[in-house]
Amino acid sequence: MNSQQLSDRALVESCLQSNTEESWAEFVRRFQPLLAAVTAKTIRRWTRATPALVDDLVQSSLRKLFDNNCRAIRGFRWLHDNSFRGFLKVVASNMVQDHFRKYPPTRVEEDLEQVSPELVKTEAFSHSVETEALVHKLIACLQRLLTAETDLKRDLSIFLLYYRYGLTAKEISGLYPLTVKAVENTLLRLVRIAKARCL
Repeated sequence: MNSQQLSDRALVESCLQSNTEESWAEFVRRFQPLLAAVTAKTIRRWTRATPALVDDLVQSSLRKLFDNNCRAIRGFRWLHDNSFRGFLKVVASNMVQDHFRKYPPTRVEEDLEQVSPELVKTEAFSHSVETEALVHKLIACLQRLLTAETDLKRDLSIFLLYYRYGLTAKEISGLYPLTVKAVENTLLRLVRIAKARCL
């Protein structure tokens, strides 16, 4: 069967089982644009997203996915048909954040004429660190509080994608069999729980 006609899950399984050049070429063709879009969006929280930097970090994400006999991909658990794309978004976003923790951008590296005021380095870095700490605290708290709920993993993933990785409710709804309103309601419910019992 033509690899382009396979579902995401069937394609990933084909890559891991048959390990053909055709299936891996389709893997890169299908998922590299998603990795690039998320990488560029995440970079813009820190600095200007140049094509060279985006390409370097996308290649780093692909290496992470393929290292150790594709250990990261083999360890992935399918929750639904679109969950692999959510996983890739998290991998790409984490790769960018790890890069800037190791190599913080400086003002002299910026072409200031091409940077909008909201992306000034000190403010972006401070906001990122504070937000990361708060989100980490809330996720840990919500994990303790919601252990009895069947949709715990899904709800926490939605919370993480929205508050840590900056995806919109509409983007998240494309990853789950949920409407935009359902995603917003999930976020609202978790925020209310967090405010009442975690802060």
